Amino acid sequence: MGEPGSEIIESVPPAGPEASESTTDENEDDIQFVSEGLSRPVLEYIDLVCGDDEKPTTYHSGILFPKAPKRQGDFLHFLKVKKVKTDTESNEVSKNHCGLSKAKEPDFEYIEQPIAEEKPSCSSKEEIDNLVLPDCWNEKQAFMFTEQYKWLEIKEGKLGCKDCSTVRHLGSKAEKHVHVSKEWIAYLVTPNGSNKTTRQASLRKKIREHDVSKAHGKIQDLLKESANDSISNLVHKQNNKNIDATIKVFNTVYSLVKHNRPLSDIEGAMELQEKNGEVNCLNTRYSATRIAEHIAKEMKMKIFTNIIEENAKICIMIDEASTVSKKSTLVIYLQCTIQSASAPVMLFVALKELVSTTAEYIFNTLLSTLNDCGFTNDYLKANLIAFCSDGANTILGRKSGVTTKLLENFPEIIIWNCLNHRLQLSLDDSISEIKQINHLKIFLDKIYSIYHQPNKNQTKLLGTVTKELETEIIKIGRVMGPKWAACSLQAATAVWHAYPVLYVHFSHSYSGLAKRLANINFLQDLGLMIDILEEFSVLSTALQSRSTNIQKAQKLIKCTIRALENLKIHTGKYESQIEDLVKSDKFKDIPFNKNNKFNALPRNILLDNIIQHMNLRLLSEQNHDENIFNYFDLLEPSTWPYEEITSPWIAGEKKLFHLCEILKYEVDLNDFREFVNNNIKSNNVSIPPTIQKARKIVSTIAINSAEAERGFNLMNIICTRVRNSLTIDHVSDLMTINLLGKELADWDATPYVKSWSNCNHRLATDTRVRQKSTKVFHENQLAIWNLQ
Repeated sequence: MGEPGSEIIESVPPAGPEASESTTDENEDDIQFVSEGLSRPVLEYIDLVCGDDEKPTTYHSGILFPKAPKRQGDFLHFLKVKKVKTDTESNEVSKNHCGLSKAKEPDFEYIEQPIAEEKPSCSSKEEIDNLVLPDCWNEKQAFMFTEQYKWLEIKEGKLGCKDCSTVRHLGSKAEKHVHVSKEWIAYLVTPNGSNKTTRQASLRKKIREHDVSKAHGKIQDLLKESANDSISNLVHKQNNKNIDATIKVFNTVYSLVKHNRPLSDIEGAMELQEKNGEVNCLNTRYSATRIAEHIAKEMKMKIFTNIIEENAKICIMIDEASTVSKKSTLVIYLQCTIQSASAPVMLFVALKELVSTTAEYIFNTLLSTLNDCGFTNDYLKANLIAFCSDGANTILGRKSGVTTKLLENFPEIIIWNCLNHRLQLSLDDSISEIKQINHLKIFLDKIYSIYHQPNKNQTKLLGTVTKELETEIIKIGRVMGPKWAACSLQAATAVWHAYPVLYVHFSHSYSGLAKRLANINFLQDLGLMIDILEEFSVLSTALQSRSTNIQKAQKLIKCTIRALENLKIHTGKYESQIEDLVKSDKFKDIPFNKNNKFNALPRNILLDNIIQHMNLRLLSEQNHDENIFNYFDLLEPSTWPYEEITSPWIAGEKKLFHLCEILKYEVDLNDFREFVNNNIKSNNVSIPPTIQKARKIVSTIAINSAEAERGFNLMNIICTRVRNSLTIDHVSDLMTINLLGKELADWDATPYVKSWSNCNHRLATDTRVRQKSTKVFHENQLAIWNLQ
């Protein structure tokens, strides 16, 4: 019968698909010692021997196995051979143990010694006993396979690779079409087949294919190199060269975004770098878009996480506008106070598309956006102190507006309407009550319609004036509408400076407008309106300043009201110039007269109305029972009624209790008493820490939506008619980098590149990324360069 080992191996049935497809050379490669790795026939032998409830013999540890034949006997012959094999092995084993000659004894000791000394590194029989095994394996088979393949692990009856699960991605060793198997990483490898033999063969094939796969080999190399270091640090060390190249790409994308350039410009920038010797594969607008998204996401995550960890008080500001593609959008800003900053910090949160402009949809969009940034409802209840908007009906509706829904969820917050919009509304309310003002408004609107629509009129007029005057005329726009005072002042001042030229032009084409300009009442009304608008413009500009808080705004408003009261007594800057202008050479060609058809403005009535509406709209807060300024004045000693103050200041302490509820911050009573006593005795005193913190929280309340207007201005710069294919989310990412990002010289791209790599994105040296399209020149274009 010959040697039992050779007969056994030659009689093994086919090992599934792998055996039928193998060639003679492949089978010859499988002839090896166990110390070099078990071959395919040996794996089959393990299944056969360990499939019975007999102890495995040790012949496989030192015997050189011959190659398996291509064709095998049928299944009945296989079972018969297996029985002969096991009987023969039992006889041989008993013969060896009982009556073996001394000459053969050393050989058996040599064969059995490696198995006796080898210790399992990742699996033991005790561990195997507690595992749920594949249904086609028993404990002995599982033990022998896990002993041979140290990377093999079994979880819940499925196989996995602990090495691949540890490393997960190849990093700098990645190649095209080489990927780490997700099934081996997640322990999802199961056998295929309808019977036990086929399922065993299926597992053998999968184990062997994974063991010899290129990806698994690279994982093994990474693990060998990481013996004294963590996997993540090792990947970063090996990726230093790739990371440096990717940093240059990130810097390029960052620069394009900061300068509001289209991301398609990266192709030209990378082409220049390649010409200078740099090789980068992330050179398409698609890669640039993904990089910009990643930078914006990481930037917001880092900033908002720090704010949440500091438990900072916040104020939310929103505004609504439309893009160039007529999509309604909602811009969301956040103002907060942090310890490292002396003044409040205004942060851009997001730009969101509004599918519907109802109050409910706006509220849900706002809340979901804040939640996505990490601001949970519990955090908002504890730290949201104010909400600011421009005052649109949808937002500030008393019955079902956004503010109503906010107060239902966060009842203690301050609802603040933008002071700049309230300032303009106070002027509009005053003017609407006086009918005589209409002729000035109609005249300015008529000029706007003449010189801002047909180019012919512009050319006819502007061809006869100087460049300086041409600039002034172009500035003329609509006034007395829903615009800020600065815009109205610009238009009125432009008419003032271009007055003589406008009269000459209108006298030839528009006689009705020329008659208005020749009316002295019109010139006086124009001077009065410019004086009023100048005061409004100064106040509006001051309110838009980032350093203006709610208490400073109150002082500025009162100062403007006093200036308007003085204007009732004394003529203003422009009014006082009228007499001299009429007599000057510039106005000598205008025949001024008093036309009763255009009555002059009732000067004092107009000023009284403006002052009254400013007090109503700017110095009173309808959302609270008492004036909110009275609570904030507790923190400003200059506003205290010192003649009424006693020690302790009981009335002040009662207000302090309500102030703490508004600010959601507890001011120490002893600090307040010390603060009051020190200010009674002296003006220059140190401020207790809780008082300082309370004052910073008060300054967190946004008083206007100017920052949102700046955001929309940036949105219009980014989303032009040429770039109107940008989605709202992409515009939001670009705005995030532009508004929150540092200057390029101070920005470090390294952490962003490392997080990019950890997210399994391609690095700049990876050739598997999408390549840019190359421009092909026609032969005729290249021919001129080939001339000798």
